[in-house]
Amino acid sequence: MAMEAEAQGLIDVLGLEPFVPRPFYERLPLKFYYGIYQGRPEAFLEITITVPGKDPRYQVDSIGTEPAAVAAFATVMEFQPDILVSAGTAGSFAKHGASIGKVYLSDSAFYFHDHRIPLPGWDMFGKGAYPSLDVRHLAHELGLSLGNISSGNALDFTEQELVAIAAHGAIVKEMEATAVAWVGYITGTPVFAIKSVTDLIDTHPDSPSEFARNFVAAVVSLTEKTLAIIDTFARDEKILVEHQTKEV
Repeated sequence: MAMEAEAQGLIDVLGLEPFVPRPFYERLPLKFYYGIYQGRPEAFLEITITVPGKDPRYQVDSIGTEPAAVAAFATVMEFQPDILVSAGTAGSFAKHGASIGKVYLSDSAFYFHDHRIPLPGWDMFGKGAYPSLDVRHLAHELGLSLGNISSGNALDFTEQELVAIAAHGAIVKEMEATAVAWVGYITGTPVFAIKSVTDLIDTHPDSPSEFARNFVAAVVSLTEKTLAIIDTFARDEKILVEHQTKEV
């Protein structure tokens, strides 16, 4: 999770404790929180929440693709998780049925919309298209919507980026998930995302002000639905061992 304010509710409810990582990570502002979630009596989950932490120079949450990739890679190296989840807030589109606080799960793929590299081979690399874990069963069980996710390193957007988002069939725009999906792809770790809507790009194009106004409500929804997903995993271990990743 990119922001500590996004993660704190889950950390508190799950009773996760700070985890002291190996010395290599001491120079990084990463924060790990670890704990055990008990489902039915014979089933449990080990859960880690990783946040990139405060940037040491600017003292703000380290949002965006670079900190997300570092955090995801450190998580894989430290904990060898069965599944990586990119959880957080995002923008979306009213024309696709989005509303403030609506929660989406990732559909088939993760894309970048601001990696413009018009050279053979690198154009596809810039697009990304890293696969998502197939979570249609979760969406159906919990009544959540599915949508492709597109990531970039700006809270606002350009017209060119909107064209790229549409070309990718994405309906969720955010700043971290595709970087996490890249780490999942190169390490062989299944990835999916859960994103709660803070702003509607097509009806309120001032994304920064809408993000600030709706952030708390979106995080409440994010926390509630993420807990429901964790509980579902804990009750049905088959979800953990029978996962499939869609190739794109």
